[in-house]
Amino acid sequence: MPLKLNSDSQPYVKINAPKFEEVYSFKRDFDLTDLFLFTNGQPYDKFAELREKAPVYFHETGPEDSEPGFWVLTKYKDIEFVSKNQEIFSSQLAGGTSLTHGFTALDDSPLYRSTMDHMLSLDGLLHLNMRNPHMAFFNPKYVSALRKKVAIKVDQLLDAIAPLGECNLVESVSAELPMFTLCEMLGVPKEDRPKIIEWMKLLEMAQLIAATQLAEQNKLDVNEEQSSGSADPALIEMFTNMVEEMFSYGRHILEERRKNPKEDLLSVIANIEIEGEKLPNEYLDGSWLLIIFAGNDTTRNSISGTMHLLSQNPDQKELVLNDRSLITNMVHESIRVANPVTYMRRTTKAETQIGDQKIGPNEKVSLWYGAANRDPEVFANPDKYDIRRENAKKHLSFGYGRHLCLGKHTANMQLEVVYEKIFERFPDMMQSGDIIYTPNNFVNAIQALPVSFTPKK
Repeated sequence: MPLKLNSDSQPYVKINAPKFEEVYSFKRDFDLTDLFLFTNGQPYDKFAELREKAPVYFHETGPEDSEPGFWVLTKYKDIEFVSKNQEIFSSQLAGGTSLTHGFTALDDSPLYRSTMDHMLSLDGLLHLNMRNPHMAFFNPKYVSALRKKVAIKVDQLLDAIAPLGECNLVESVSAELPMFTLCEMLGVPKEDRPKIIEWMKLLEMAQLIAATQLAEQNKLDVNEEQSSGSADPALIEMFTNMVEEMFSYGRHILEERRKNPKEDLLSVIANIEIEGEKLPNEYLDGSWLLIIFAGNDTTRNSISGTMHLLSQNPDQKELVLNDRSLITNMVHESIRVANPVTYMRRTTKAETQIGDQKIGPNEKVSLWYGAANRDPEVFANPDKYDIRRENAKKHLSFGYGRHLCLGKHTANMQLEVVYEKIFERFPDMMQSGDIIYTPNNFVNAIQALPVSFTPKK
């Protein structure tokens, strides 16, 4: 009998330590749970070391975590294998996005609950029944029609920066465009859209704030670098208030769409039925968080990441300026090299084996997409940014299998349009200062990217 979808339905399990002896002996000098490791971008050198010496590696966590650690996968074929075998590797047993649920002090927060109660944390028919109603808003016909609105919005954003000659690309373009696109799809009123952009900025800091709270609660020693990034009580209070405001707004607008549905994605989400019942409030919260975060954050960071890559590789930029037909493949290669989502997580449902490593039931497995995207067994000279790479589209940045990202075509479309317009209007746009990353090991969160260009009236 299929599992009913309700607030008590998530079958949380006790996570096990490794049942079998570790095949690979590897001494680690880094911590993938350390958010500050990611403030210089993703640690691709560490991924390469793991991929070569311990492709299936058990990463222990500290005493503050009540759960055992997690297996780290860094090879393309292993991540592909796990992604297409959800009968063994579950997103639902303990969630598909968090490395750990051992921080019990935060379990009752709406933000924590909503990270579990959405389609990325479901398997089988439940996942498909949540996913399929969304499909009409992500098919080629809809995306093609949306492209025209996106092109108009990009021109408006570029009009605003044209006379300046410089800007923070994140604030002026990267954060604005995907939020516009998403709000158009959702049907969010124009007067409410600025609030959502502010919520997104704060959500990217959620990991850091949660980690800071945890450290204070457990009276852990934090090193000087971490202390300098700690949130003060006023920031934590502001964050808590904004989270509540975000969910209150989501509940209100979704309830409104239940009463008065429209031709928009919010109405679809609000009126999804599982086994004849509307989604419970917990899943409305989760669906709201997922759609606004996944629909905005990944594209936002891909836009900024692409400009960063083009500025680092002027020869590649020259190629595409001389041949605009390369833009589509440039988008694929950019997403491969600067993949926006760092990892996803699965939990084993039974004894299994990945490569040479046996793994027991109820053990955590993490899929590190940035590592897979630079696997030399799949991508020749993988660290090179090559916009003419023949198999660039094979990247795993959008996931693989049944959990393949719904919005991949929408994301690709936005990147194509924004760079078509930038190359047309500001071909000399280049990065002009340091890129700044938010401490975050789940997404490649770019906080600032200064650019300069020849101003135009």
